Amino acid sequence: MSRQRGFTLLEVMIAIGIFALLGLGTYRMLETVMKADEVTREHEKSLRELGRAFASIDRDLGQALPRVVRDAYGDERGALVGELGATDGTAALEFSRAGWRNPLGSTRSQLQRVRWRLAGSTLERVYWSVLDQAVDSPPRVQKVLEGVSSVELRYLDDKGQWQEQWPPSLGDSDPAKARGRLPVAVEFKLEHRHYGGLTRLYRLPEMGIEEQPSEGGTPPDDDKKPTPEPEPKPDDGKEKGA
Repeated sequence: MSRQRGFTLLEVMIAIGIFALLGLGTYRMLETVMKADEVTREHEKSLRELGRAFASIDRDLGQALPRVVRDAYGDERGALVGELGATDGTAALEFSRAGWRNPLGSTRSQLQRVRWRLAGSTLERVYWSVLDQAVDSPPRVQKVLEGVSSVELRYLDDKGQWQEQWPPSLGDSDPAKARGRLPVAVEFKLEHRHYGGLTRLYRLPEMGIEEQPSEGGTPPDDDKKPTPEPEPKPDDGKEKGA
């Protein structure tokens, strides 16, 4: 009969050590892959939020209207107001826009007053349910983008000059006309903690003050057609002198 021979203690210890090294290497590799996947997901989420933020700004500015409003104290505010904070110098942008969807059929206007501002490190979109505000018209705040350190705005006038605020203080003889004027374009620049400085240039719709719609969003009545001339009646008589 053949003699059976098993593994020695040294061989068993070597095999256990090899399997331990393989398991440790596999665990390290799996941990690295999981961390990379987590970081990728965080970057993807941050990039999606950034894209949604700029898309929301684009939708708002793409439907800007020269609609002057009144604040809670009854004072007129311009159709588009670009200003700097008195304490921190942070830029804010407030304007009227059209296209406020109303799927539930509520008794409200299709125009909306919005304001983009920086609160701490959060870019916020503020809107009101009415255009001409009252004391009991509180704004509603939407947090759009986190990790923003600064916001800068510039406004291109009809003469091709960049203005730091809007309406520009150019000594306009007609203040009402100045409040109802929109810039040609708005440059929106923000500093993000992950992506650095990002700049977008938005061209505003070309619309004069005389074309601004009413609060209900109904365009002016220009459907009047010229009165058609009467058609000549057919001559059913016989020629005379034939």
